[in-house]
Amino acid sequence: MITKRNSLIIFIVLIVGILFTSSVMAQEAVELEMWHAWTGQDAFASEVLLPKIEEFQKNNPNIKLNIQVIPNDSYRTKLRTQAAGGQIPDIMQTYPGSEVQPLVEAGLLMDLEGIIDYWTDDLIPRDSLSAYTFNDKVYAIPAKVNYTHFAFYNKDMLKEAGYTEWPETYKEFKEMADALKENDIVPISLGNKAKWVLQSIYISTIGDRLTGIDYLEDVLAGDRKFTDPAFIKALDVIKELADKEYFNKDANSLNDMEMRQAFYQKRAAMFFGGAWDIGGVIETAKEENMNVGIATFPQIEGEVNPKALSGVTGSAFSIRSGLSEAQKEAAIKFLKFFYSEETYVDLLRTGSFVPAKVALPDDISPQFKDVINLVNEHQIGPVYDAVLPINLIQTINNGLQSLTAGEITSEELAQEMQDNL
Repeated sequence: MITKRNSLIIFIVLIVGILFTSSVMAQEAVELEMWHAWTGQDAFASEVLLPKIEEFQKNNPNIKLNIQVIPNDSYRTKLRTQAAGGQIPDIMQTYPGSEVQPLVEAGLLMDLEGIIDYWTDDLIPRDSLSAYTFNDKVYAIPAKVNYTHFAFYNKDMLKEAGYTEWPETYKEFKEMADALKENDIVPISLGNKAKWVLQSIYISTIGDRLTGIDYLEDVLAGDRKFTDPAFIKALDVIKELADKEYFNKDANSLNDMEMRQAFYQKRAAMFFGGAWDIGGVIETAKEENMNVGIATFPQIEGEVNPKALSGVTGSAFSIRSGLSEAQKEAAIKFLKFFYSEETYVDLLRTGSFVPAKVALPDDISPQFKDVINLVNEHQIGPVYDAVLPINLIQTINNGLQSLTAGEITSEELAQEMQDNL
């Protein structure tokens, strides 16, 4: 016989069961659209970041990530196009400075101020987030610091030309390059087909050294000009490298992958690349028994900041504004899992620089430790395409290619930059 008391208990149990089931169903219903550009070709992505995403999905079956992987060359264009129509994914890889700024200004991204202490209390210094900070609010968490300028050189090929040490000055560098040419060795492998290499890798560091690391901000504020002699001198260095035929003749026809291959195949004595190249260079040198050195551009007469090294934080995720509470909670949970101390330590093992304060693992390569010591001798300076607006990025990218092709002068490119400001 069912009493009123038993009926009440059964009713309560049913209600609790329904509420629990509804809660589970609600959790299962959380879906997030995610975009990123990590195709898995680089060690930092294939060994750390992509496995972390998989681990999160495995550990959180109630959160479904609908992931779209878009190659880097297409990713930025697609994100800008979608953002123009207000249609962006829930979690997306964003690029620093002037690239993420339009999304912030359009109100498309959620600021992370409510949760930022999770990282800044102990793990990431607040100033390491500056490239993603606008009006004192942070809009993304980065995984890496991308220094965009290193010289990778074949020590044996330099030795053949009579050089056992990397030159200290630009004058000595040119003498070494001339000696390499006399030995029928292409001094520098360059692949500038996509036009960003000369800007991001070359002029960013050379310009930062000759103009000072505050120069771009001063120009954008109207306090200085692109036609200043120091900037023209930086452009002249690029032009001289081309005029003296230190680059391969097809430099503007090769992409950056072909640029590296020419170096690995010993068709050139060196190439200039970024931090993303370090792991691959160290591994390939080991496999191919190459004696490789890593340095930075030699000192140029007239430098105001001789230790500047262009770099910017990257591999960052942002969250779309306007998510439901359930989606917002899930997205924050992902960010906290993804940008962890464990992630940053694992990234160091792949030869990546990180913005976090973590101890160096004992098992990182001696070569990478040497590069860390090299970086510690420098001061980080801005990367041009992380600071300039899109129209000026396009102007300098196209202009540097034209400069090396002998189609314009340094003064003409500087004036064009100023006119487009």
